[in-house]
Amino acid sequence: MQRLTSTSGAARPGLRRKDRVLRLLTASRTAGKLVAALTLLALLGAGAGADELDKGFADPPRSARLRAYWWWLNGNVTKASITRDLEEMKAKGFGGALICDAGGAEQDGNDRVPHGPTFFTPEWRELYKHTLREADRLGLEMSLNILSGWNLGGPFVTQDDAAKKLTWSEAMLRGPDKFDWALPAPKARDHYYRDITVVAYRIREDPAGTNRPPRQPIRNWPQKAVYATLNFSAPDTSPLFDEAPAVPGEEDTHAADVLDLTTNLSTNGLLHWQIPPGTWQVLRFGCTIGDHSRVSTCSDGWQGYALDVLDAGAFERYWDAVVEPLIADAGPLAGHALKYLHTDSWEVEAINWTPTLREEFRKRRGYDPLPFLPVMAGRIVDSRPVSNRFLDDYRKTLGDLAIDNHYRLFRDRAHKHGLQIHPESGGPHAVPIDAQRCLGMDDAPMSEFWAWSWTHRIGDTNRFFVKQPASAAHTYGHPLVVAEGFTDIGPHWQESLADNLKPSLDRALCEGMNLLVWHAFVCSPAEMGVPGQQYFAGTHFNPNSTWWAKSSAFLAYINRCQFLLQRGLFVADACYYYGDHVPNFAQLKRVDPARVLPGYDYDVATEECVLKRMSVRQGRIVLPDGMSYRVLVLPGRDSISLPVLQKVRQLVKAGATVIGPKPARTHTLTGYPQCDAEVARIADELWGNWDSNATGQHGFGKGRVFGSVPAREVLLADGLKPDFDYRPAASAASKGAALPPVLDYIHRSAKRADIYFVSNPSNASEAADCTFRVAGKTPELWDPVSGSTRPASAWSAQDGRTTLPLQFPPNGSMFVVFRKPAPRSLPKTARPNFPSYGAPHELTGPWTVRFDPKWGGPASAIFDELTSWAARPEPGIKYFSGTATYRKSFDLPEALRPPGRHVALDLGEVKELAEVRLNGKSLGVLWAKPFRVDITDAARPTNNELEIEVVNFWPNRIIGDQSLPPEKRLTRTNIRKLTKDTPLMPSGLLGPVRLLEEQP
Repeated sequence: MQRLTSTSGAARPGLRRKDRVLRLLTASRTAGKLVAALTLLALLGAGAGADELDKGFADPPRSARLRAYWWWLNGNVTKASITRDLEEMKAKGFGGALICDAGGAEQDGNDRVPHGPTFFTPEWRELYKHTLREADRLGLEMSLNILSGWNLGGPFVTQDDAAKKLTWSEAMLRGPDKFDWALPAPKARDHYYRDITVVAYRIREDPAGTNRPPRQPIRNWPQKAVYATLNFSAPDTSPLFDEAPAVPGEEDTHAADVLDLTTNLSTNGLLHWQIPPGTWQVLRFGCTIGDHSRVSTCSDGWQGYALDVLDAGAFERYWDAVVEPLIADAGPLAGHALKYLHTDSWEVEAINWTPTLREEFRKRRGYDPLPFLPVMAGRIVDSRPVSNRFLDDYRKTLGDLAIDNHYRLFRDRAHKHGLQIHPESGGPHAVPIDAQRCLGMDDAPMSEFWAWSWTHRIGDTNRFFVKQPASAAHTYGHPLVVAEGFTDIGPHWQESLADNLKPSLDRALCEGMNLLVWHAFVCSPAEMGVPGQQYFAGTHFNPNSTWWAKSSAFLAYINRCQFLLQRGLFVADACYYYGDHVPNFAQLKRVDPARVLPGYDYDVATEECVLKRMSVRQGRIVLPDGMSYRVLVLPGRDSISLPVLQKVRQLVKAGATVIGPKPARTHTLTGYPQCDAEVARIADELWGNWDSNATGQHGFGKGRVFGSVPAREVLLADGLKPDFDYRPAASAASKGAALPPVLDYIHRSAKRADIYFVSNPSNASEAADCTFRVAGKTPELWDPVSGSTRPASAWSAQDGRTTLPLQFPPNGSMFVVFRKPAPRSLPKTARPNFPSYGAPHELTGPWTVRFDPKWGGPASAIFDELTSWAARPEPGIKYFSGTATYRKSFDLPEALRPPGRHVALDLGEVKELAEVRLNGKSLGVLWAKPFRVDITDAARPTNNELEIEVVNFWPNRIIGDQSLPPEKRLTRTNIRKLTKDTPLMPSGLLGPVRLLEEQP
């Protein structure tokens, strides 16, 4: 039952200690001060005291309040619409917004929106400066997308600075002969081509003088050579390790036999070469513009190339031309009202060349790539394994350059101005990056999750990309995990709060998110009508939404959750090292590469994290920011980075527990073959004389190494119980529940509090006895829907864990907080933690329902029974969108009148939100199941006046308007996917409405 409290968007008097730290952070003008402020902020969160928890849960600070992904569609915004949006954000509980100028409204068959000021023009910059002044006045925190659209670039980016790919042509020449002819020109895009090199090798013939039979190509060669991407978003990268067995003699050539003919090529493409005897394969390599090297979804006037993220000069030139002037426009508000700089999804797809690549490759990998370039044309050089090693080195170099020549520069130049960054640097498209390392460069690692849709990104694997930025935040010492959330394609105002947005949010929270950026909040000037202009994707939400006036209740839920999940440190027993290959991504939590689920949790770590941040203390693997793990889990492969294996040896010798198959080799040509011999030597030290599939245990130094066994088995064998466990409640089991509940959780630990968030992802009610790995403290139940907190009355403690029965409504959630010392003894019997109710008393008979004639509804209608508005025959009700008020008078049944009785009002099914007033007193807004509220204090024995304001969403009115001539339509929008044939949404109070007596 929801005992509702109100949440004010107004600032509290005085300045919290944490807010003072935020001021210090935003005022910092050097990277050193910035890091110090961030560290202090994290320490304050880790030391969250009881009083701070209570106050922050009741009134979350700005740092915990959600942000708006604030679209300036095609630049079509005004100062008036900007001010209105910001004031409304503040009033409803937002902490700030991300300014994102972009186009794309017309996608998927919708209408374009008018073009306003072009991004970066003086007119646009005046709107931007107005925004920062207004945000500063209102105490909001702003982020800025540093281009229009995404894929960083624009009209200032020249072809030389654009993202590039390799291209080549082939020629077969026979010698001895003198050759002075033009080589075929490689394919080029946009008439841009630059020569890189020309190489040649003699084609091997069998002893009879005939060419050899064809051999198998390198498996997944287009993806390994980065001419194509792996599937979709945050993909499984195991195809990079898939290869056919090597066959002796199948190689096309040897690296030592590859000739460099680059100096023989003239600028006009003529090759001058005295061909030696034999048949020669000549490969002319060059570069051209990448297939997706363009700014995506920009406003009019910002079309152009996406810049080369591997080229430091390209980034510096863009920064100086565009970003520095925008920071200068912010003036003293940079680092204050303007807090973050941003770039969105990186969707340039496959790119595999930059002008400095050969030099950078030699510096980073220690050998010249030129003799191996035939591999980039699909050939095998030396052998199939050697060619794969080269490809691995090649991709890793691309990933290194994306860090050092783009995101590191982005971060460092922002820090010079006291600004921070939160680009969606981890893809999630399968670009050539070490995604988690990129996210580690962010001050606030950011990715995305999607609401459920029936048309796009079907399945959780394609919707949730939060575990990766969460792991990056935890392993690189960042307190915030940010996510663009509620993105979808298909629905338009059709996403239910109770059974779509809430469970999607809760899933993201359990994956580690603690700051939502709501996508999409579109700035829509009054001239565009209502509901106005919208982006083609995302969950539409802004002051034009039908439910905006009642949205504070849902937003308060988000903010309360985020406040608690920003406290302290994430608790995980395992850390999974996910390798050093490129591209590399972490997937959603349930993929469980550490094999610890259920009941335990894990982080994912990069090579950089293992090498530079891990040490051992008292047998635990620890990071400088306080995170620690009981075990380190290695990938299930027989290859490993030699530096990582050397570090693993140090960790185990110092007392760490490591789990994984015994490695046999590296996957690089750097130091090859000596590197493989060193891997084998260290592996024998750590694993003993096992093979790679062994499952035993081997001691080394103060630590130990396990073979290919699930980490969960190791933890259990060590006597470490799961951090969170549950079983069906005795009452549910006795009723023969068909399936056990499936609950999700996340655990944060502060200095004086353990905070668990537990979620029921099912659309059915669940009851479970939940066990938490905490002892000596009293469990408290914190309800983020209502804002209420109370100690649990029924619980037990045994073997270092605490068990209590919990009940969850469909898609329900709650926090269990441990912070106060437990009593020495517990009563043998206790009241249940949740109320039970007697037989319901249904409120039957007719209801008077008032609609708003402004939106086509009748001033009043009688509903003899509760039914969906969409099922009514009256067009004004059938197609109504907005708020309608249900009225009824009733007397309490005699059984509910005696003093001391607690009575609840249960509304049954509601589409979509309802505010309940009884006898003139508002009892709050109900938006989540069960739609139930305590009415004890407001009810009278007789003559109760009940009003229920119910709000649905926009589709029904828009659908109804499609059958009207334009001049009679009540709505105006560019969205065209809602037609007269689109099914109407169930709407209104569907009931049954019942009075429930809480049992003593």
